[in-house]
Amino acid sequence: MAEKKAKDIFKGNLAPIPCVFDGKGEPDLPMMEQLVDFYLNAGVHGFFVLGSQGQGPACTIEQRKAVGETVVKRVAGRVPIILQVGAVDPYTSIELGAHAKEIGATAIGLVGPYYYSDRNEWELIEQHKQVDAAAGLPMLLYNNPPYSGYPTPPAMMKKLKEAIPNVFGSKLADGSLGQAKNYLRTMGEDFVVFVPITQMIPGMLVGINGSIASGAPVTVPEAGVQLVEAIWAGDYDRALKLQVLLIEHGDRMAPLRQYGRRTTVEGLRIRGLDIKEYPRWKTREMTAEHMKLYEGCIKQLLDELAKLTPTAAAAE
Repeated sequence: MAEKKAKDIFKGNLAPIPCVFDGKGEPDLPMMEQLVDFYLNAGVHGFFVLGSQGQGPACTIEQRKAVGETVVKRVAGRVPIILQVGAVDPYTSIELGAHAKEIGATAIGLVGPYYYSDRNEWELIEQHKQVDAAAGLPMLLYNNPPYSGYPTPPAMMKKLKEAIPNVFGSKLADGSLGQAKNYLRTMGEDFVVFVPITQMIPGMLVGINGSIASGAPVTVPEAGVQLVEAIWAGDYDRALKLQVLLIEHGDRMAPLRQYGRRTTVEGLRIRGLDIKEYPRWKTREMTAEHMKLYEGCIKQLLDELAKLTPTAAAAE
């Protein structure tokens, strides 16, 4: 972090890699390796591991350690890895934070302690300080009010940053462009902000660093990668088409939202990954009609992406 700014390290489309299981609730580590390869082959710019998509809060400490070790080893330093270590209590996060440093994670992510949403500001800051003391790594704060039970507004984020210099940014789970700009005004332009993939235009043009993208980029990561790279290249015509493409895909997926996280596992199976179980609880099977719709949605997105992919000659 001394040589490069956080904004230059943690940027673009980071994959919130799902933690998949073996059918008996244990992490399927060989399949996790295949998932790492799947996202790296799509060109993702980093990983966010064991967040909500990554099932961290639904796993035991030992399971979280095993998944973290597997991903870090498979990535082998090719892109940065943010390992999410948030928990209800400080001691779980302390143990996981120390382990993240030991195995070579680039940074830790921390969702605010959840369930006990009546904790006051002083208590929250102290818990974050305890985790920082154990990990000693750059820290991304995961602002997810629906899951933690409370927001972390810019004024609170500033207090956390002042208490913990390792805090470099925040993932705004449902962040809007206006909310992100409020954070940047309060925290300074060097603060790293990630927002949903639907906010990339004009978000990245006004200081947002990218997205830790759920939704379509989990099953079709190429979409998120192409979008941010088009913006980086200044190819705004293509970027706008990609942004619209992702929004339209979300609209087509509306009838499938009733299945919750089932869409993640079925989408990855459509992409050729033989996943046995995700999430770590039972979900309702999709009807044949909805499976056909889903297959069509993914095929249409991939076909349209292919039309927008620049040729090698154009790239030169």
